[in-house]
Amino acid sequence: MRQRFALIGPGRVGQTVARLLVEAGYRPAAIVSRDPERARQAARFAGRLKAAATDLKKVTDAKLILVTVPDDHLRQVAEKLHRLPLKPGTLLVHFSGYHPAAILLPDDPGELRALAIHPLQTFADAVMGVQNLPGSPCSVEGSEDALPQGEKLVRDLGGRPFRLRSEQKTLYHAAACVLSNYLVANTHAACDMLAACGFSRDEAFDLLKPLLTGTLRSLTTLGPDLALTGPIARGDVRTVTAHLDAMRPLPDELQQIYRVLGRKAVQIARQRGSISKKTATQLLKLLDDK
Repeated sequence: MRQRFALIGPGRVGQTVARLLVEAGYRPAAIVSRDPERARQAARFAGRLKAAATDLKKVTDAKLILVTVPDDHLRQVAEKLHRLPLKPGTLLVHFSGYHPAAILLPDDPGELRALAIHPLQTFADAVMGVQNLPGSPCSVEGSEDALPQGEKLVRDLGGRPFRLRSEQKTLYHAAACVLSNYLVANTHAACDMLAACGFSRDEAFDLLKPLLTGTLRSLTTLGPDLALTGPIARGDVRTVTAHLDAMRPLPDELQQIYRVLGRKAVQIARQRGSISKKTATQLLKLLDDK
């Protein structure tokens, strides 16, 4: 039988992790939230309603304590944990992509160990999280002697572990944000542009969804070096000029998104040889001018 665990902060990530661990045979000693209803909802989602708790002291019943609170609350929760009679050899694990595992440890950790596990996946809600996390890469960073246990925990969640050093975490997390969060922001910007054509936002997104799906399919199949299409990939200077002219009445932030990402697209097109150096220079001048 797998070990007992306690979980603090059962939001979208926490509920996902609790559910997948229970399915893998782990036993929840406590699923803790300050909000009793949220604790019950999360425990019910995990299939272990009796594990719901609001008393942080309940976590001392487990030697594996998972902390899935927002980044800005990690240190505060850790300080509260340090005042509890934790079992010798307790492993503290958080799921932040930004903070190192050491944020969970006191100045004198004694027998406490800490890990940071971060799934390279999006968690729009817990149901989608349970569907999406299996098969996803998950970074593991922290106490050297606990890394194998962290890798096993990731595999039990259905993920694919890879090790990360603490000094790599900030840039690693920024890369994940650019891909996931900014894809959403970029889609929102495209909807804004279509809305300026007279479509409602719902109509705009409905029109864009097949394009988004097809682009992601090409990207995952061909990779970022080969998946680029469109006027910049073809070197259509007149089309890009017309785009910029049409966007002049739009908010500056939308124009800047087009220009910044356009310059990156020129770089990709030039590297793969689909446009000449002369065409690349023309496009970059257009995209730099205001």
